[in-house]
Amino acid sequence: MTMNASTSLLLTAVLAVLGAGCGADATDETTSASAEADNGNHFGQLPFQVTSPSFTAAGVLPAAFTCQDNLFATGVSPQLDWTKGPKGTKSYAIVLHDVSLPDPNFAYHWAAWNIPHDRHTLPAGIPGLDPANPAASNPFPDGLKGGQQVQARGIARYFAPCPAWVVRKAVKCNWPEPRPVPVPDSYTFTVYALPAATIEVPAYDPAVDPNYAHQLDTIFAALALGSAQIGFSSAAVPGAIADAGPFACANPPLAP
Repeated sequence: MTMNASTSLLLTAVLAVLGAGCGADATDETTSASAEADNGNHFGQLPFQVTSPSFTAAGVLPAAFTCQDNLFATGVSPQLDWTKGPKGTKSYAIVLHDVSLPDPNFAYHWAAWNIPHDRHTLPAGIPGLDPANPAASNPFPDGLKGGQQVQARGIARYFAPCPAWVVRKAVKCNWPEPRPVPVPDSYTFTVYALPAATIEVPAYDPAVDPNYAHQLDTIFAALALGSAQIGFSSAAVPGAIADAGPFACANPPLAP
């Protein structure tokens, strides 16, 4: 078959366009594959990070997600979203930490672990301690099957930020209120990317560590392939506190 000059030029142009398209696809795939190998996630160039539609990073946590006007150690969780962790991530763990407190016995609120690797959201509304049944376990919602959670003293419940409980104790015990009132504390949610689908943790033993969430945080940090954090502040004052332990009026007041 013979081609005239115009047909030949048209065919050459078509082949050139097709060749350029194939070259661009191959380059994009290589670039995309390289980026995924570099940062280990399925979200383009995004690094391992945590965000939340419930609050602004480094801002004030809304009262709905604190102990404000409720019993100490109650509250519900905000929503947390995170990108995929580094290559080899098989599960996630989360820890809530009051970074303003130097004593780990009081600084760690809550830990969750064995969150499936294909889940990248902790939904809002995981409840806190049930005052009527404080020992009751609270399983994670559907979609987080296998996940476990525990608060500082070994109870399987969420423990919302509640930094100004000393204010409520002062009122209850008719002591002078600490000043200034209230004092905001700074907190972080840390999401750990872990290399096993199921992490076996020791049972809570206050003789080993009175704050179980702190003990678990140490374990997660040692195992983690990577971690990401989001911070916030809170000055929440509970509506009531317990009558025992550090909350009893027989104990001396805390320094202002």
